[in-house]
Amino acid sequence: MATWMYQLNQRSWAPKRFRIEIWEGERWSWPVRTGLPKGASLQAGDTIVFFYAPSGGNDPGFYGWAVVLEWYEENRDLYFRAAAPTDHLKMHPWWDDSAQAVADAIRGKMKQRTIWNVPDRLVPELRNGITRWLGGNP
Repeated sequence: MATWMYQLNQRSWAPKRFRIEIWEGERWSWPVRTGLPKGASLQAGDTIVFFYAPSGGNDPGFYGWAVVLEWYEENRDLYFRAAAPTDHLKMHPWWDDSAQAVADAIRGKMKQRTIWNVPDRLVPELRNGITRWLGGNP
């Protein structure tokens, strides 16, 4: 099972739209146009975290989690279902120095694309950071 980070653009799809439209338990489909490593494939059961970069707006951070339901390589469509704690995170996104450091480590030198595979070594840091944020221990 892999973990992925999907980066949203604040100018193209504002955080307020994410807050209005994405709810835990709902099924969604989004395109993945750039960033999937050659030969890589999203698999049903993989997890994906949604991230708004600080550029292009004033509301960056990690906004939620989802489970990958389906991936269609031919049209590059990702189907997912948002899971807890998305409803909380979208109202109070994880954004502090730790969140910035994790996002930067995941993205590496390439900051402008849609999706990244989260290296296994960073998955615990990502999960623990969100858990600390939700628990009020930034």
